[in-house]
Amino acid sequence: MADAPKPAKIATFGVRFESYDDFLVEYTDNLRRGFLTLPGVRSLEVNQPVRVKLSLPNRAILYLSGTAVDLGADGGKGTLIQLAAFTAEQERIFGLCVNSVLDASTSPKAEPPPSRPLNVLLVDDSASVRTEMAAALRERGLNVTTADNGLMAISAALKNEPDLLLTDVEMPEMDGWTLLRMARGRKKLAHVPIVFLTALSDDMSRLQGYRMGVDDYLPKNLSPDEIVARLQGVVARRAGLGAVENRGLRGDLQHVRLGSVLSFLEAEKKTGDLRLESGQDSAVLRLVQGVLRDVKNLGYAASAIDRVFDLLAWEAGQFEFFTLEPRELGELSLEPLSVTWLLMEHARREDEANESARLERLANERPGQSGSFDQDL
Repeated sequence: MADAPKPAKIATFGVRFESYDDFLVEYTDNLRRGFLTLPGVRSLEVNQPVRVKLSLPNRAILYLSGTAVDLGADGGKGTLIQLAAFTAEQERIFGLCVNSVLDASTSPKAEPPPSRPLNVLLVDDSASVRTEMAAALRERGLNVTTADNGLMAISAALKNEPDLLLTDVEMPEMDGWTLLRMARGRKKLAHVPIVFLTALSDDMSRLQGYRMGVDDYLPKNLSPDEIVARLQGVVARRAGLGAVENRGLRGDLQHVRLGSVLSFLEAEKKTGDLRLESGQDSAVLRLVQGVLRDVKNLGYAASAIDRVFDLLAWEAGQFEFFTLEPRELGELSLEPLSVTWLLMEHARREDEANESARLERLANERPGQSGSFDQDL
């Protein structure tokens, strides 16, 4: 009579995630599907029972069981374990740890500029948008990978750092705003340019994005050639910014008018230099506690106030604000000027100019162009 088969030996391991980023990569790759990689383990047999003490980065502990299914996981550097079905409590603990990822951050640090061609990570919950835009960008020489929401994008970017992240804003699981905040709070991704693929409806929403670190806004109906040109411009600008920690509020005057930027700085009582550049023209507005105290480079304006009014009329250009300490302010050429007064006075002058132009047009109209006309008999 044959002997009964001996039960397979149960192997026991401890797996610890030292950081939220390490956990996030493993979660999106395996854990959410009921698998776990044992890195460096190559001594198991297929179908061998395994017990695992799993230490999560939020200090939660899970005791899991499963069987070895792939002894060549991670290029032969580890073993893949198929886990037993999670209990409701285990699912809850995993969910808490995933949520904790949103609050985990590290100090940012600048990295060298990327090489060409650009490696773009495209994030959009619409499969058709991902497919069509990715194909158009690839045809123009870009390397494109895709993700369908912010959580998957962060995981993909941590594994293979992109040159630029192009993302929709409204998405399930993790939207573009949360993705932006998470990326800017991570050492590995803080320097990566991020472009919102959307058309936010108001200056304050766009300004909030710039404040959080977005680099540009692109409407989805923009031509592929223009999208590529804008992405290349974003990468070039980011490469010249220097260390991310020294970077202040910056953005494009096509998206946020100068008046809105000044109103924000006044409300926040900011002290520093607002640097403006458009083509061959540039200027610096120095504010102290939100009020204007100096204007550098008057251009052709007769006074500092006239120069501000010229700048307020700009419809294109770049702005960037750098915070200054009191000892860095130096000599100030202007008595305190309220931003609110400047904006109101600019609006009044524009109204007067528009009314004068309207009256001049009326005065120059021929009598026969207004109302009835005479006909020769």
